[in-house]
This record gives sequence, C-alpha cells and structure tokens, in this order.
Amino acid sequence: MKRKLNKNLFLLILLFTQVFPCFASDSEVNTTPENERVKALSEASLDRTYSSNAVLAFVEGCQAYSKGEWENAVFSLRKAIAYGENEDPDAYYMLISAEMYNSDYKSALNDCNSFLERFPDSIYNSRIHYFKGRILYSLKDYEMAIIVLSDYCHQYQNDEMYPYALYYIAESLYSAYKYEESAALYERIVSEYPDSDRVGPSQYRLESIAQRTREEKLLYLLKQTGEEYLSAKEDYEKQLRLYNAESISSTRQKLSEAQQKNEELENQIKALEKEIADLRTEVAAAEEARQAQENQQEKIEQEATVLTGKESSEVKDELRLLKLKVLEVQRRMEEKLDTSIAQ
Repeated sequence: MKRKLNKNLFLLILLFTQVFPCFASDSEVNTTPENERVKALSEASLDRTYSSNAVLAFVEGCQAYSKGEWENAVFSLRKAIAYGENEDPDAYYMLISAEMYNSDYKSALNDCNSFLERFPDSIYNSRIHYFKGRILYSLKDYEMAIIVLSDYCHQYQNDEMYPYALYYIAESLYSAYKYEESAALYERIVSEYPDSDRVGPSQYRLESIAQRTREEKLLYLLKQTGEEYLSAKEDYEKQLRLYNAESISSTRQKLSEAQQKNEELENQIKALEKEIADLRTEVAAAEEARQAQENQQEKIEQEATVLTGKESSEVKDELRLLKLKVLEVQRRMEEKLDTSIAQ
C-alpha cells in the first residue's frame, strides 16, 4: 500500500513540476534547472515512508499549488512540514514559493531564514538566498535587500538569477533615491545581459533617471534664480528705504525753500497789485480829464456852430434880396428889349 501511494505521489509531483514550476516572480524562476530540482524532490520522495496523514497533507498542498490556490497550498504544505518525515528542503522550498505567490512576505522571510539555518548545504541555497533579497525588497526594507542581494551576487556570480539580483539591487537603490548608483547597475544589465527580460525595465529606469536629472537641474536653476531674485529684492527694498529716508529729508528742505519762494512771490504779487491799483487810479484820472476836455471841446464847437449858423442866415437874406433885384433889373431890360423890337 505504501509503495502504491508513493508511486501515485511521484506521478502527481512529476505532473506538477512539468506544468507548474516553483515560485517565479517576473519569469525569474521558470527554468529547466528548476524543474530538474523539483524532479529530484519527486524521485527522492519515493525512498521515504510516509504516514497517511503526512502524505495526504503534502498531496493536498501540491494540488492547491498546481491550481494556483496559494493560500490553501501554504496551509497544506505547512501542515505537511509539521510531520517530521516531510521536514526537508524540498517541502520548505515549495512552501516558500507558495508564500511568495500569496504575497505573505513576512512568513516567507521567516521560512527563508529557517531554511538557511536548517539546510546550509542544500542545492536550493542560492535560490533561497535570492528569494530572501526579493522578499526584503517587497517589504520595502531596501537597505537589507541591497545587503542580502549583494552577498548573493558575491557568492553566486554564475547563477542564472544573477541579472535579476542586480536589477533588484538597482531597484532598491532607486527606491532609496540613490539614482546615480542605480543607473550604473541598470546600464550594466543592459550591456552585459542583453537577452535578459530585465533589459526593458532597466532601459525605462535609465530614461526616468535621465528625465529626473534634467528636472533636478531645472529645479536647481530655479532655486538659484529664486534666491538671486530674493536677494535682489531685499537689496532693492533696503535701497528704497534708504532712499525714502534721504528723500524725506530732501523733501523737507525743498518744501522749506518752496515756502520761502512762495512768500517772496506773494510779496511781489502784492507790490504788483499796488502798482496796478495806482495805475488804475491814474488811468481813471486821465480818463476823467480827457472826458472833461472832450466836453469842453464839444461845447466850444457847439458855440462856434451857432455863431456860424447865424451869420449864414443874414448872408442868405442879403443874397436873396440881391437876386430879386437882379431879376427885377433883368425883367425891366427884357421889357425894354421887347418894346424896342415891337417898334
């Protein structure tokens, strides 16, 4: 019965490893070597003797894992590990993978630490070490993520996850606002690992850093310009206050001079008004004298006209009489002439 159960378990795990590889974040872990490792888990499991409960818990965990039911997988795998016969690197590896898929990063971090302590010589150590750095990054513990992933890169330079480790070190630096340091790692990924699927995100980050650098330069220039403006404004206001103080004193002096000048002008105006009044008096007197003279002249002319008119009347009478006399003499002469002719 146990051999049949173990055989069925082997077939189930083999199917599982072909279709659903262990934890992969951003296509990091979906590799042929990983499948070979889990196959080793399946083959090794044939040599064990399981209790029915331990086998059932492990099978349930594998089934939930294969369906993407991460919460159920975590529950069943942790239950399976609770049995002594399932407490091995393979079961722990699947448990950590399920926990990461389920975003249960704190539990995954604790299990990574337990794994490294319990199985220091496991073939999964490099991957668990990488997982630990990734989990710290996901928990936003960027400083520790950089330390752990840097240690991984130092120990496992030829590991297939090396470019991913570089990328998440760069991401941790970027998240910590260390843009120049992160840019160096992004450039290294682009140049040294052109076939990695982290090249695209790295290029995007490089563009973002370049844009941010331009923005920071513009902000710096704006800040400098603002400070210069404030300094110039402060100096201007200071000069204006000094000018106003000097201007007040100068204005007072000018006002005093203007008042003195106004008084002089008022005195001149009064003198001119007096002269004008005197002239008006003289003009009025002269006008009165002229009027009197004109009246006198008119009177004289009237008297002369009367006298002249009287003399003219007498002359006219004399002339009239003289004319009458002439006419009378002429008539008499004509009569004499007419008589002579008739005779």
